[in-house]
Amino acid sequence: MLNCARSDFDAEAQAGVEALLCQEIDWASLFASARRHGMQPLLYERLHGLDAGRVPPEVMASLKGAYYTNLLRNQRLGDDLAEVVTALHQEGVEAMVLKGGALARTVYASPAQRPMVDLDLLVRQGQMERAGAVLETLGYSLSSSAPAHMMAFQQRFGGGLEWLRSREGGVTRLDVQFDLVGVDWCWDAFPVEPDALWEAARPLDLDGTPALQLSPEDTLIHLCVHPALHHGYHCPLIGYADMDRVVAASRPALSWTRLVERAERFQVRTVVYYGLQCAHRLLRTPVPAEIQRALKPGAMQLRILRALAPLTPEAVLDAESDSPRGVRQVLLYAALVDRVRDVGSIVRGILFPDEEWLTVRYSLESKGQVRHYRLVHPLRVARAFLRGLTRPLIESSLE
Repeated sequence: MLNCARSDFDAEAQAGVEALLCQEIDWASLFASARRHGMQPLLYERLHGLDAGRVPPEVMASLKGAYYTNLLRNQRLGDDLAEVVTALHQEGVEAMVLKGGALARTVYASPAQRPMVDLDLLVRQGQMERAGAVLETLGYSLSSSAPAHMMAFQQRFGGGLEWLRSREGGVTRLDVQFDLVGVDWCWDAFPVEPDALWEAARPLDLDGTPALQLSPEDTLIHLCVHPALHHGYHCPLIGYADMDRVVAASRPALSWTRLVERAERFQVRTVVYYGLQCAHRLLRTPVPAEIQRALKPGAMQLRILRALAPLTPEAVLDAESDSPRGVRQVLLYAALVDRVRDVGSIVRGILFPDEEWLTVRYSLESKGQVRHYRLVHPLRVARAFLRGLTRPLIESSLE
């Protein structure tokens, strides 16, 4: 599966796959793992182009079915995406397409190769309310993944909102966000500036519908930040295949020097290093040695990171592993900061949020209530740790 995930499916990779096909393969396990990791379409294309006689017909038929099912789903989602972007544009709302919606049609050989379960859009924070009104006219409604009383908090401090629309063709999930870092108490430690993302945005053609996408450098940063801060590196292999293809397809537009500059500006140098290292280790993604040196954190920090999130092939593909929770989750965030002093900003954000955060989170109406919750909130956090050290401290509804 790792060989099939590589963008550079050269003679060496093909020979490696063909040699493996001569061995006894647990096809049921491989199929299940490919489904978990979003790899069924790529697996089908790679195996279909080789000696198909070595793959059981029923396995190839299942992979083929998954491939064309994904193609049909992506076509429907692509139509929905174009409709939403057009409607937003007509109402003066800028929208930037993120993740699969942009990558499937720009860095993959075929849109069918990149599975999508939802669509992700970035809008400016000041236009979130207007964007929501536009979506409602198109038949979308807010997801119930977050309680109704938390919607205002999710929109202001959760990074965005999830919208749903049901039709005969299926359900379209649309994540509309204003910040790539959906964990509010990490904003100071990892300040990925939305305005800078908009300034560097590139055009995206949605089959005739004009849209925007992140620059190649910001796309790589997003692909490194998302699994680290949203999922504690417990994420499918397709995310690293995305990185691998962005690097392969964006040359010469991709500037490694600019990537380092952006990572330093956004204080995500360690996050980007660790994500690219994993892509390099898993898929042989060509990351220049001088860029690795420029991004690399200290030896002690690296040891801590590897202990908290060992990104070995076994760890990435392990179906039984869980994302870090509770104290371990916070420790992972602390291990990813570029500056030691930013650990303090994370702790302060968790224990001592500002007045606006307290007001929105607890629906407060007076200064007296705010003063009261300045004392109550740290106690609630402490109780959460004591009640269940294995529970997640933060779970964004945005994937």
